[in-house]
Amino acid sequence: MIIDRYLFVTMARASALVILVLLAQSAFINFVDQLDEVGEGSFTTADAVFFTLMLWPSHAFEMFPIAVLLGTMLGLGALANHSELIALRAAGVSMWRFARTGLLTGLVFAVVAAVVGEFIAPPAEQYARTHKAELKDKKSDVDSLSGIWLRDGERIINVVQVLDERNLAGVYTFDFDPTGQELLAIGRAPHAERQAEDTWRLDDYSATQVDGDVATVETVAAHLLETSLDADVLEVSVVRPSNLSLVELWQYARYLQNNDLDSVTYEMAMWNRIANVVAVPLMVLLGLPFVFGPLRTGGNGIRLVVGVLIGVLYYLSNGALADASAVYDVPPVVTAWIPVGLLALAAGIGLIRAR
Repeated sequence: MIIDRYLFVTMARASALVILVLLAQSAFINFVDQLDEVGEGSFTTADAVFFTLMLWPSHAFEMFPIAVLLGTMLGLGALANHSELIALRAAGVSMWRFARTGLLTGLVFAVVAAVVGEFIAPPAEQYARTHKAELKDKKSDVDSLSGIWLRDGERIINVVQVLDERNLAGVYTFDFDPTGQELLAIGRAPHAERQAEDTWRLDDYSATQVDGDVATVETVAAHLLETSLDADVLEVSVVRPSNLSLVELWQYARYLQNNDLDSVTYEMAMWNRIANVVAVPLMVLLGLPFVFGPLRTGGNGIRLVVGVLIGVLYYLSNGALADASAVYDVPPVVTAWIPVGLLALAAGIGLIRAR
């Protein structure tokens, strides 16, 4: 227990230091990025600082795997430099004992990451973005799982999903007379794309014209809709995967599927969040071979470089596989778990060789 506690404290202290350094760097970059928007509405420099700090939990969750990897390599590397690991090995502590302790330590880190990613990060980021939008006076009328509702003169527009500021999915239009008492037409389009500042192209558009007791239906391949919708309002109304918990991601993905809308982004975010938690203990195990193997006599600088390279490769592979899932129609559950599987394979091979 003394050995386990000592190793746990060493890795935890180093990992906490690494994640604080990474958060400080990301906070500086985000703060500089927010300065461009200071002065819009009542958004001030103090609000930019607050917005940056509220994004810390989301960034901490994303950085947990690489922080734990670097913390393991640097913490145990310091013990190796002082010959403490050699003394432990000489006292009969096997490599598999180190692996067991590392796995238990990684599981504790994984629980912390899961709590941050599920209960702290989503509401904090959602509140930060909503508060920022209100300060900039760009809050949409309604933002919910039923889409957003916007009034544009004598027309009411319902957008089920805002893909980005130029593409919408599931667009409904309701045209009223000047008094607002009589419904004149109802339009529907599965997809809309911005053509100009005040013009949208509605694809596969169908409109039901209402004239007293008579209704006629007209369908066209494309319909140009002139509207004063602000692109900034639509951007604020995007349902961001990072703002949703796992349960909400699953519910929203089901909602999109039931309405024949694209749900890949939200499915990918759900599985990536789970895989990110599972990757935390695997990163601890992956760091052990570098401490006992080729880099056992090297300095912390070499270990830091190797750890950063592994972390960069991990995140690049996640991004590339996410794009592949969307382009080649690969199930998100498969692409999300490929990097984790490679981590497990690399950690297993490394531990066997280091033994």
